[in-house]
Amino acid sequence: MIKNSEDVVSAVEKGEICEHLHQNVELKEQWDQKHGNKISALANKLDQISCYLIVGITDDGKICGYDSKWAKKTEEVISQHINKNLDPVQACKKIECQNIGNSWFVVVTIQNTGEVTYWGDHSYSAAGTTIKEMSPNEVLQLRIQLPGLTDYSKQHHRSSYDKDLVNRFSSEISKRSPMLERSNEDEPDDCLKTLGLYERQAARLLFGKTSYRVVIFDYEEEPISNNKYEGLLSLLLPEFITELCHKDGNHFSEKALKEALANAVAHAAYFESDGDIIIEVHPNRIVVSNLCLQESTYFANRWFSRSHKTVNGLLMETLRVAGYVDELGRGKNLIFSESIRNGRRPPEVSIEKSGKYQRWKLTIFGGQEDQKLLRLLTRCKEIFPDEKKALIAVALVYWRERPVKEIRKFVDGDFERQFAEVLTDVNGPLLYAGEDSGIIIRRWVTVLLGEGKDSKALSHKEEEFLKAISYQFQTKHHGGIVTPIELRKLASMGNSKSEVTLSCSILKRWGDDGVVIKSGWGKYKFVQRPQNEKKTIDEIWKMFK
Repeated sequence: MIKNSEDVVSAVEKGEICEHLHQNVELKEQWDQKHGNKISALANKLDQISCYLIVGITDDGKICGYDSKWAKKTEEVISQHINKNLDPVQACKKIECQNIGNSWFVVVTIQNTGEVTYWGDHSYSAAGTTIKEMSPNEVLQLRIQLPGLTDYSKQHHRSSYDKDLVNRFSSEISKRSPMLERSNEDEPDDCLKTLGLYERQAARLLFGKTSYRVVIFDYEEEPISNNKYEGLLSLLLPEFITELCHKDGNHFSEKALKEALANAVAHAAYFESDGDIIIEVHPNRIVVSNLCLQESTYFANRWFSRSHKTVNGLLMETLRVAGYVDELGRGKNLIFSESIRNGRRPPEVSIEKSGKYQRWKLTIFGGQEDQKLLRLLTRCKEIFPDEKKALIAVALVYWRERPVKEIRKFVDGDFERQFAEVLTDVNGPLLYAGEDSGIIIRRWVTVLLGEGKDSKALSHKEEEFLKAISYQFQTKHHGGIVTPIELRKLASMGNSKSEVTLSCSILKRWGDDGVVIKSGWGKYKFVQRPQNEKKTIDEIWKMFK
């Protein structure tokens, strides 16, 4: 086992430095910038304390015989490339020139910093001698396994603080922690010292000169103001949120916006431009954006999920103890739920490329309540007393144009079970016949969203589809017997007087066509298979896909 550079020299001398003998060693005859992927992969190993990239040794462990001039030049080039491309740079512990006799080689000592290590824009993993680029999901999985020892918000940094913001923060802390006496207003830094925040990046971000922008747009989508503010805590103050939600007669959910702003502050990638947080206020929507790491795309639109992860551990904990963020990962679901409960379109997240990082853009919609959406939610609550299921049902109606495989990515944990139950419930707002068929919203949803009424005559296509579905279902389960009540269930009708009349009229018409015969009071029996029954069903599925 190679444990240090002395072990490297000893193994080279003995001819025992082959890669297949040591899981923490990589050999290269010459250095090339592209070999940085090896450094990333070695730094991302969970089972090694230190790893070694050795330049000037062949794959079979033989010294190439380079001189000291080559070694010095190679060390300089490797150092330059590491400073430019390695993130975090602490993954490179040291670079040394070693020699045996007159033959020189360079040893790069690599360590796992507790964070995912990147080379340029990508991170890599190693399986045996194979190096591969990690997907965002693999990066997230590794990040969750790592302790996060390079927490940016925990790093030391001297800065001046806004006294008023520190006092507001101290007041919130004292409300939640009675054992912690509120600091003297003349000495606002006492609270920060007590909590271990003083002269940390977290304190600079919340109370220092870290800035964000608020841009206001008019109805013509023209910016009418673009202001810069300092101290990210001011983003989370109730008066700021209330003003944005109701500015110039706008109407937005304060709870949803509070969570959106808290998420931006807690999870921004502050390594560059202090996270570049921007709030854009339009008459009908608010867009909150910030820089984020590539693997943050894993969380995009996962509204029914409790998974969460941040690179700003101390900052997140600070916001949590002061009550500005939810500690259970419920923030995403709350943003979605509040939007739907208030009769607004579901929120959306889009990801844009922004240099080395990504830009996370969360859109919360406002404006007047959509009465059709509220009626849809009310109807779904009648079907699903569990409000979580009702919200999932509404979400599925809005996401019906998306592939089911994509929608499944928005859901995890216990929500997966509820998602499956809603998707397959025969009384729900959807028809679902497997991944290839997609989602079809049921007739009552179409009627409700289209006209806001509970009754409407069926189109020819709809009636043919209902006839084919009724024949298949009733023949299989009820000996071909169908009643007006069962027909309304299959057609997703209600039980209003007009719908009862409509269902009876449909069965009478089928009787006139010789498809069914009356077999008792309120009972009809299929005596003829509907023409092109299977073809009709297949065509309807395709039409709605």
